[in-house]
Amino acid sequence: MSFFQKDQIGASETWLELQLSRPHSSLSWAVMGGGYLITNKVYWLKVSNSDLGPEIVPEEFYRNRLADKGEREEVLGFMTSASLLNYSVAEKSLNDLHVRSIATVGLGNAVRVGDLPIQNKKIGTINLLIQTSRSITLSASIEAISIASEARTLAVLESEILIQSENNFATGTGTDCIGAISPISTNTIDYVGKHTILGHLIGAASYEAVREGILKWKRTRSPILSEHPRSVNI
Repeated sequence: MSFFQKDQIGASETWLELQLSRPHSSLSWAVMGGGYLITNKVYWLKVSNSDLGPEIVPEEFYRNRLADKGEREEVLGFMTSASLLNYSVAEKSLNDLHVRSIATVGLGNAVRVGDLPIQNKKIGTINLLIQTSRSITLSASIEAISIASEARTLAVLESEILIQSENNFATGTGTDCIGAISPISTNTIDYVGKHTILGHLIGAASYEAVREGILKWKRTRSPILSEHPRSVNI
């Protein structure tokens, strides 16, 4: 039985929704609710190239889409071109601590960190949410995002996504986004480094969710990739 069973996930072609049973603090650089936020809802919105022309302000576009569905509260909102029906979830637990990671993965926009920015007509993003069972401080949330980012990069590197312009493997996409949420409480955890139980759970759940998301993305591109999942040219 999942520790997070009271927090319901619903998915459609357009929206992936996480309804939290109580308010959570959030830290992210998401399109909606970026920075520090207190909320009880997380959304993923599926978009296409035609939705986001150069004249479009992403946050305004997102807020209008939320208003269309009757949502007027402050929410944490990711944006993606990946299939929301192919989202991945990983949960890890140890010593009464629990972590859930939810990922949507698209790699059409794959890049290698440190490369010069280039115009890329392809779209694709890794959006990763980390949810902890215990409240964590703002500084611990930053540390949690750092560990999740490392786990994301490891999963992408191990998948051996080749960048066409160079004989190098991608480390992520040009538009990846990560958020960390934890329940509001006065009993907070200050540190979640890799030598802590919670840091271990964050890393393991994040890696598993992204890895599974990559495999799902590859299966949608070609049946052959599901059998030979490495060394894909972007």
